[in-house]
Amino acid sequence: MNTKQVNLGSKHSNSVFGHGALRRSILALVIPLAACGADTHEPTAGQAAKALPVLGQQAAQRRAKAGPIVPAGSGNLSLTSAEARRLYGPGIFRQDALSNTIPGIVNNREQVVSNRFRATINGHLSTARLYWQPGKGYSSGNGGTIRLRLMPDDGSGAHRPNLSASPLATAYFTPGQATYQGKPIFGDAHFSSQQPLVAGHLYHLVLDNVDGAPHRNYISSNNAISNAGNGRPSRWISTTDWATLLGKRAAWSGATFSWEDLTQNASSGNYYIPILQLTTRDGQRQGSTIMESGSVAPKRIFPATSNSPVREQFNPRSNKRVTGLSFATAAAVGGSLRWRIMHGSQELASGRISSGANYRALSTNNTYQVGKVYWYDASFGAITLQAGQTYDVEFHPEGGSRWMFADFRNGSRHGFSWPASFTESHAQHRLNGRWINFNHFNHNSSGDPDSNWPVVLHLAP
Repeated sequence: MNTKQVNLGSKHSNSVFGHGALRRSILALVIPLAACGADTHEPTAGQAAKALPVLGQQAAQRRAKAGPIVPAGSGNLSLTSAEARRLYGPGIFRQDALSNTIPGIVNNREQVVSNRFRATINGHLSTARLYWQPGKGYSSGNGGTIRLRLMPDDGSGAHRPNLSASPLATAYFTPGQATYQGKPIFGDAHFSSQQPLVAGHLYHLVLDNVDGAPHRNYISSNNAISNAGNGRPSRWISTTDWATLLGKRAAWSGATFSWEDLTQNASSGNYYIPILQLTTRDGQRQGSTIMESGSVAPKRIFPATSNSPVREQFNPRSNKRVTGLSFATAAAVGGSLRWRIMHGSQELASGRISSGANYRALSTNNTYQVGKVYWYDASFGAITLQAGQTYDVEFHPEGGSRWMFADFRNGSRHGFSWPASFTESHAQHRLNGRWINFNHFNHNSSGDPDSNWPVVLHLAP
């Protein structure tokens, strides 16, 4: 498929409690999917329940049925669903590495790339920001001229782009001289838009190479990938709603493209998702921009111990009422891992998981290995994280146990912004008694605040 895995990057107050203000501790189970409990909402004692309109009653019934944890299921939540909106944190998508897709002609095969997405925003598309990768194996010549077209979905069960339709918006990206420098390119493509995005609708951002010699001049778009041994990049979000597709046909044939859905079906042992930020004329954004992984074993992945715990430090911009927690890790040395949510020195919620040794390194179709991780879920009585306050979700290995954590970088250093880039938290670990920002290139040195652990908080229904 002319893709190649890479790992690139520069080295370099009071809290409100629910349920009578009681802190709740729970024991999380070692399970791949969330266990959902019942969550009931009854009127305050001495008050009569108010009659609700029919739509209000339906919403109340859905909330009553919803549990404290959003179930992972088979990863079939729409990006615009109420359940997906309950997920808050950097780990909604996770990655193990990068892999490129080439719009152009390689080995006598013409390729086009489609980044499929369900719009969560409304308005005319203004810019798209991608991760372009030049260099040997990734580009040739001057990089060509990449045409970016916003296209409608074809409405089929395969959800491919309707290439016969008129583009809803069009832009061009010409890397030019930057291609010869071999460094990643993070640039906005500016669109001429004919029709606005409508939230809830499926679209395709189609990349093709309209250079006069696309076999000599081309460049790669980078994708985040997860090893098949770790499952798809998101255990919650439908593969329909955020996906990388690759269309292929014989060069200069004009034949119909044959499509591969690289998010639904693993290619060379990996699942793909786009690294993409979309912005409308009025400044609305959506996307996912995780772009560099600390999963590479053994050099980058972090072995947390009782002396070197890890935490995800949150600084929410708005109040968040939280009822659950999910995180991905694995035990290199079996035992217990205690988690807790802290506001300064105040413990708001806590629990622990236990497991025998279940960590191993996964082989890839390249020369490196990545760490195997498992998702763990925990529910607790509702707590409120207040806007502008700092909260720490800590993970403390107990005894001689050792737990492996793999971070990823969110792209904020390269011009990607909230909410495409999750910037309301960052990864830290404790070194010699002091918390420092995590740096997967050097565990003994503080890094930039653009890395995240795979952590998700579940908001109350």
